[in-house]
Amino acid sequence: MPAKSTSHRVTLERIKQTRVRASIAAEKNDPRIACRREFRREQTNQRVEFALLCPEGKRLAAGTAILVDYSPQGAQLSHIIFDEGFWPDGDFSVSFRVTGGPYEGVAAYGTPLRFAASRANLALQFDGLYVKL
Repeated sequence: MPAKSTSHRVTLERIKQTRVRASIAAEKNDPRIACRREFRREQTNQRVEFALLCPEGKRLAAGTAILVDYSPQGAQLSHIIFDEGFWPDGDFSVSFRVTGGPYEGVAAYGTPLRFAASRANLALQFDGLYVKL
C-alpha cells in the first residue's frame, strides 16, 4: 500500500534528505539546550503525606511518600506506602502535604499524569499549590 504524501513518516523522510536535517540535528545536540521542559525540575528528598481522591472528593487511599522532584507545573512522588486503600481503578486526583524540612506546610493538589504501581511512583500535574502560613 503506497504511503500518503501527507503522512508523518514521509514528511520525516523528506526532512532527512534536506539540509534542514543538519541544522535540526545541530540544534538538538546543542549543549545549551539542557532540557526540553518549559520549567526545570528541582530535585528534593522531602517526606509527604498524600491522599488519592475520587472525582467527588471522597478519599480513596492515603499514605506517605517521598517528593523526588518538582517544578511549577507538577511533581513526582516515589516510595509510596499506603496506610489505607490502594491505586484506584478509575479517575482520581492527588493531594499531598510536605511534613518536614524546608518546605513543611506546602500542600499541592493535582491530576495524575502517570503512575507505576510496580515502582510505587506517581507523577502529577498541579491544579493548585498552597502554603500554610
